[in-house]
Amino acid sequence: MTLRKAGICVAGLLAFAVSARAQDPVADFYRGKQLRIITASAPGGGFDLYARFVARFIGRHIPGNPTVIVQNMPGAGGLTAANNIYARAPKDGLNIGIIQGPVTYAQVGRSPNVQFDMRSFGWLGSANVTSDVCVFSKRAGIDKPEDLLTKSVIIGGSGGSTDFNPNLLNALVGTKFNLVKGYHSTSAVMPAIERGEVEGMCGWGWDSARVNGRDYFARGVIHVGLESGFERNPELVAKGAPWMMDLVRNEDNKKVLNFLFAYLVYIRPFLAPPELPPERLKALQDAFATTLKDPELLAEAEKAGVEIRYASPARVQEVLSQIFDAPAPIKQRALEELRKAGWEGLK
Repeated sequence: MTLRKAGICVAGLLAFAVSARAQDPVADFYRGKQLRIITASAPGGGFDLYARFVARFIGRHIPGNPTVIVQNMPGAGGLTAANNIYARAPKDGLNIGIIQGPVTYAQVGRSPNVQFDMRSFGWLGSANVTSDVCVFSKRAGIDKPEDLLTKSVIIGGSGGSTDFNPNLLNALVGTKFNLVKGYHSTSAVMPAIERGEVEGMCGWGWDSARVNGRDYFARGVIHVGLESGFERNPELVAKGAPWMMDLVRNEDNKKVLNFLFAYLVYIRPFLAPPELPPERLKALQDAFATTLKDPELLAEAEKAGVEIRYASPARVQEVLSQIFDAPAPIKQRALEELRKAGWEGLK
């Protein structure tokens, strides 16, 4: 091949590549636009943290490289944001969100405030799969897991899962937690444990505990005394944390617990409105998966103590199917236990 012919071939290939980029409808759509991540919490919380982590990196992995902003939309235990994303946000691919997984049970329980179907969102996946933990001080006297079935422990609660989780464990596992409510945050419970006002806390997401409790763990003020979840967290296994299910003898109780803790597989769920153009949803799904493998994001997450464990859309849908297709008696009893435990999402 002559140099002239080689030059023509190279020029032709370059022209084809430029033409292909120019004809990418997804890149054309996103180029110069702004992507909004709606967050079902106030600034500073765990959902906000994950939203801002993803927001910093996902734009570079979406064709057309849109800018990305975070909009906080707290309210009604996460229902406000979930309803907005599902029913009111434009279905154009410029609006995604991170919502609170327990709103699944509001839908299963036919709450009149639900305007969404968890199975019909455009799922990108979850930025984490985690467990809840119970942490105790030495004063609690919990030397082995079986002690939880015989010894009374005074537990501090700050609302949400730290209030209803101990009640669920009492009812379904047989623990003896005495709950003291009214602390304004988990950050307020920790000093209370150190002062001896209470002896522990339950229902604390491990992805939050490993960051916000780091100093208390390091100083030996608290230790993980129980892991609750749908599947074991490798980090907690390595720490030798006792597993909730090992204390449960009743098989129906195990099924109810699996039903109630299944949402922890998608504890940091990112999703889009339903009925997105398929090519844009695919681009967002691919970008989300790639973002959570981004070396720069992972390095920063490691430095900040942010747990990243990706769950794919298929994995999330699999768990949602297990929840919605659970036998009616299991659903009914689980929802009754949630109500008795004080979860407000069923109102």
